[in-house]
Amino acid sequence: MVVQNEHKGYLLALDAGGTMTDTFLVNEKGEWCLGKYLTDHEDESKSYMGSIEDACNSWEITTADVHKGAISSTYTGTTMLNVLLTQTGMKVGLLITSGYEHTPIMERALTWLGQSYEDVLHQQLHEHTPWLVQPENIKPIRERIHGGSPYMVHHIFPGTVIIPLVEKDVVKGVQELLDDGVEVIGVLTIFSHVNPMHEARAAQIAREMVQERGLDVQVHASHEICPVSNENERLKSLLLQCYISQVGRRQLLNVEEAARKDGYDHNLLTLLSYGAAADIRFPRLYEAIISGPVGGMLGAREIAGMVKRANLVCADLGGTTFDVGVIAHNLLPVNKSPDFAGHRLRLPMVALDSIGAGTGSVIHVDEVTKRITLGPESAGSDVGTCYIYPEITIGDLDLILGYLNPEYFLGGKVTLNKEKALEMVTERLAKPLGQDVYEVSEKVLDMMHANMVDHLNAMLLSRGLNPAEFTLACYGGSGPLHAWGIERGLKIKETLVFPWGAAFSAFGCAAAEYFHRYDKAVTFFLAPAMTDEIKLMQGQGLSMAWQELENRAYEELEAEGISRDKVSFRYGVSCRYIGQVSSWEAPVIKGRVDTVEDLDNVIASFEQVYTSIYPIAARYPEIGYQITEVYLEAMAEKIRPVMPVYRLGSKNPPKEASKGQRKAYMDGKWKEFDIWEMDLLEAGNRIDGPAIIEHPMTTLVIPAENYVQFDDHKFIWYWSK
Repeated sequence: MVVQNEHKGYLLALDAGGTMTDTFLVNEKGEWCLGKYLTDHEDESKSYMGSIEDACNSWEITTADVHKGAISSTYTGTTMLNVLLTQTGMKVGLLITSGYEHTPIMERALTWLGQSYEDVLHQQLHEHTPWLVQPENIKPIRERIHGGSPYMVHHIFPGTVIIPLVEKDVVKGVQELLDDGVEVIGVLTIFSHVNPMHEARAAQIAREMVQERGLDVQVHASHEICPVSNENERLKSLLLQCYISQVGRRQLLNVEEAARKDGYDHNLLTLLSYGAAADIRFPRLYEAIISGPVGGMLGAREIAGMVKRANLVCADLGGTTFDVGVIAHNLLPVNKSPDFAGHRLRLPMVALDSIGAGTGSVIHVDEVTKRITLGPESAGSDVGTCYIYPEITIGDLDLILGYLNPEYFLGGKVTLNKEKALEMVTERLAKPLGQDVYEVSEKVLDMMHANMVDHLNAMLLSRGLNPAEFTLACYGGSGPLHAWGIERGLKIKETLVFPWGAAFSAFGCAAAEYFHRYDKAVTFFLAPAMTDEIKLMQGQGLSMAWQELENRAYEELEAEGISRDKVSFRYGVSCRYIGQVSSWEAPVIKGRVDTVEDLDNVIASFEQVYTSIYPIAARYPEIGYQITEVYLEAMAEKIRPVMPVYRLGSKNPPKEASKGQRKAYMDGKWKEFDIWEMDLLEAGNRIDGPAIIEHPMTTLVIPAENYVQFDDHKFIWYWSK
């Protein structure tokens, strides 16, 4: 397909994974094409430009044509996650309320985060997550503000100053931190979410001292980053912002510079953890730490609406990780206190769970115990011994078993060495175990598939969900390649894969709304015996909180070039019955409480959400309600991709789509597999297994007992015969 250069209004969306950087390029009509390039972890601007160039070749246009006409470019990836995992972040200094200096070190003793169930049971295997700030760089400051109480009638009003800020503590602490060469300073005072005056003043003093010395040291205050009530999680969010955001922003600015040199005239965007597109200058950039996998979930939500499926379990298999998420009853779940990479954050994040089970996973063999383990190391863009990685990987097995075409990796841009892979797998896997190389290779794949199935079942069954009511959406560069192994072990309703599954997360970025989310902790109690007058006073507090968030949103969006008349809002609260530990998010229609009826509608929204999760009998309105947070989503319009609808044709595929046959090893024997070119197959076509459908960006394997059918969007439905 050739797109003429006069088309303007291009939208670019890229996902930089551990192995590939994928492009989803959309024009003003909603037409789209794909690009792919091996991720350059040293300089991501190179793989950014290479991936876009690959997409442009499909339309016979140049990258400059696209960049000059682009309305936006959204770039997601794992840069900040890699900084966190490799402990290569900034040198952080911290000012914190006196008496709480050990909070960043103790971290609530959550030493079991991220461990398997078996390892959780063995405390000797537990270790503290590496600190984000060293103990010598934590400086106490004397101050205290009262935080309020459920029994406010008998206690001091929330936000009352108990001990004024001792400013000389701030001056002394900042001097010591700057002398020690810290690169960024965080400030946290207890109960700053109720009254930030002490924290704001301490941050002001620190910034003035930094400016006097002429240093490039940023100062972040917790009420600016995460103004919520839980000090431990607010602290972790503050430290994460300090530790990773500057490093990540430098990489993103480098990508933006490359785009601007090619004619791009806007700021680069990225994807935040809860699904919002935002400018890379967004002040809370740590919220973009897992932007890539979130894109996949957003794409799945778009597809769920197209195919009219309310329940999807999403399986994103790449070269590095296997990311799983669940969409139940059309709801994309958001976890407000996720456990992530050994840290418990206070950050709204699309609910995802990951294991190191990508096709780049390194295969380890213990010659004594004869035990095989996978990962956690991954070859990433080096693939395996079949390319340039020194260790054997799952990718090597896929190649020697005949599933991958060595001459058609990335459409032939990369040639894989099948002979070398066979030699290395024989030497390092088959010989130490004394088994046939093909038999043991298939067993390793079975082990990987079993791990994935266990992970998927755990995600569903732990929530009381029935797998038989869910559609498995399998995507990622290796999703179609291993969908057959996952489908075999799941008692799932049906399976869905995509011709462009390798760029699925990039599609989700393109489909994402442009919006920012803002949260604010509040403490409002609505007891049954309250008069309407007191209820309205509480409601006015809610209105003031939403108004404050609206003002913040207008300021940030205006800084990103979006005028106020282009901004709209969605409102919500976090609420619980008085005495409960957890709160539940509930969207509300109106962001103001002008009447008692408006307040009743807020509570009705909470009740609706609560009874969709728990039985109606679990309600306890007699005890009253506590509203713990308000949130706001500020939205702006942007162009989005359109999925074309094709006329359904014959079940018989066109002859020109056939690429002959190839032998592949499956179920203990070599079989002849029909080989097809995916782009030449048409809506309505049925392909019976054993077959392999090849695409420059991915490969779909179909066992003998299965077949696939292309629907009117050319989505691929995977069925048993």
